[in-house]
Amino acid sequence: MPDQSEIIRRMVEAGRKASKEIVRIYKEGFTIRSKEDDSPVTSADLASDSIIRSTLEGMGIAYLSEEEEDDLSRLEKRALFIVDPLDGTQDFVNRDGSFSVNIAYVEDHEVVIGCIFLPTKDSYCYAIKGKGSFLVENGKERRIHVSGRKKDLVYLASKTHENEREKAIYLDHSDIIARVERLGASMKGVALASGEGDASIRFTTMTKEWDTCAMDLIVREAGGIFLDTKKRPFSYNRKDVYNRDGYCMFNSVETCDRLLPSSITK
Repeated sequence: MPDQSEIIRRMVEAGRKASKEIVRIYKEGFTIRSKEDDSPVTSADLASDSIIRSTLEGMGIAYLSEEEEDDLSRLEKRALFIVDPLDGTQDFVNRDGSFSVNIAYVEDHEVVIGCIFLPTKDSYCYAIKGKGSFLVENGKERRIHVSGRKKDLVYLASKTHENEREKAIYLDHSDIIARVERLGASMKGVALASGEGDASIRFTTMTKEWDTCAMDLIVREAGGIFLDTKKRPFSYNRKDVYNRDGYCMFNSVETCDRLLPSSITK
């Protein structure tokens, strides 16, 4: 198996190449079809997946992607990549610019490296377990950290998939939430990790490992909290890839306990 530096190099290469192709397709036009669950898939999703797989192959590491049939032999592997080639496909279709590419590297059910690429911003965020989270934009890299805010919080809501239970969180806590910002996909995780947002809760059974894996590590390595809505940490490379109890992220334990008390997590 390659060393960590080679794995990171390949992940960044894959994400940047895929992002460029996504932007090209975004500008020039794309085809759309519905998957079995009625969610959309576009030619950009498939092109991105092809680029990422071909860039990452040959390292002896298993591969789990939203756009490929799940090969359960991955469960016997110690290491794998977990990939969402285009996170926020509905946002892509809506042309609101709020989508990302997620690539994570997992060992023994824990995220070791997480990368989120923001194609429309030509930037990316990455984290390495035990070494912090970093944002790369305009060719410059800087370490990022969650905010220290305890009031006047910025709540990060979904741009296209919000439900009434989620909406109630910020309506019921207007005493400490000053503003709601709507972002698609893993852009919420990047915003929280870089101190631009403070909390986000998704009460949904529909997200999967590739939606949360990279974001999970990036938020935690930036000093934040990332859990399911019953306040349990995630493990990855599961047989059931669905996040059955949604997910949530916060800038601190205090914010988590204020917005997600134990009484509503049961």
